[in-house]
Amino acid sequence: MEEIMIHICYALTDIQGTYSKFLGTSLWSIFMHHMEKDLHIHLLHDETLTEQERRRFQQVVVSFQQKISFYNMKRLATSDLVFLYQALPQVGLSRYTYGAFYRLFAAKFLPEEVTRFIYLDADTVVNMDIAFLWKVSLDGHTMAAVSDSDNTGHQAENPLVLVGWVDGRDYFSSGVLLVDRQKFLAVGNILQDGVCKLKEIPGFAFYDQDILNLFYSKDYLHLDIAYNAYVPILQMRGVQQLTSAIYHYEAGSLGIREDDVYDRLFYTVFAQTPWCDADFLYRFFAQLEAQHKHDLHLARQVFAMGSRRQRIFCANEASKAAIKELFDFDGDDKYLAIQGNQDWTGRLLQYERVSPKGNRLYILFLQRYEDVSQALTAAGWQEGLDFVDGWSLLPTECGGHLFLRPELIRNL
Repeated sequence: MEEIMIHICYALTDIQGTYSKFLGTSLWSIFMHHMEKDLHIHLLHDETLTEQERRRFQQVVVSFQQKISFYNMKRLATSDLVFLYQALPQVGLSRYTYGAFYRLFAAKFLPEEVTRFIYLDADTVVNMDIAFLWKVSLDGHTMAAVSDSDNTGHQAENPLVLVGWVDGRDYFSSGVLLVDRQKFLAVGNILQDGVCKLKEIPGFAFYDQDILNLFYSKDYLHLDIAYNAYVPILQMRGVQQLTSAIYHYEAGSLGIREDDVYDRLFYTVFAQTPWCDADFLYRFFAQLEAQHKHDLHLARQVFAMGSRRQRIFCANEASKAAIKELFDFDGDDKYLAIQGNQDWTGRLLQYERVSPKGNRLYILFLQRYEDVSQALTAAGWQEGLDFVDGWSLLPTECGGHLFLRPELIRNL
């Protein structure tokens, strides 16, 4: 039975507890497009994999009647990791983690009966039957991969290329690989030999990928770019048509844009996984609000520095101290206190008529802003030029309404 299994390998370090959901989404996407019960998932991990996340992975795999095995690299590859900690201490201090090296250990620690395997990065979404990749003939090569130049349209500018160790047309991405296990192992200890070799020249950011290229760039089968479709490149080119492909989300390419087909693809799959639960939604909205507050703070700073007009803040007396503090009130600014039952439109038009001629911007904190806005517009004022909605610049704890309005929930 094991001889006919399709073996798929992932590597995971989840220090902050936020990355497992991407791997789970990638897994789910594979199962969505492959109906046969012949997949064996091999997850290379470390102590950052929590028991809760392990159960979630098992839940997903079992629900599709597939198989999963876990490999703790801290226990299995102890000596290799000790070498890495000593040789590359800077890795632990950066966004790049030691977990990226786990893919180099797959051939060493998978079960003996595994003769070939697919490796996938966790930030991939498989929009095709993975069997298509599995059935690719390696034709005697050690592995199959997609070259960077095929994806980008120009030769790679990696340090390996610059020193002449790798042809710029052959440098490949290690995010999707099809590997012949025995040929891979026959090269020897690529980890220690590779690190020592790469340290001879500066400028490396992706040691694991560079090590693979150092040893295998002259002996791999060039795959069609559909097997590692680089989402940032597709977005940059304005390609918004999904095809049968393995999409690789890198470099912050995943957002929450309604009109981006790659964002929609990811969330369509993610929404079906156990990771998309009530806790995630609460954290999601909390992060949105935190980002919104940050953006508002920056907007107020720019507002204070960039406005060439005298600012007239229009609100009730009780809000005066808070507004002055939030908007860096200075000597040229004015505060116009108006009672809630007063005619705001008439009061503002009168204030403008009797005031000395000048260049003023009215910041309005009104409960019925839309009504006043229409009246001022009818009187010849321009929103955004002569007056603005002050509430839109406030955080929620100070009365800002963006994250309290039901329209936001409906739209999301």
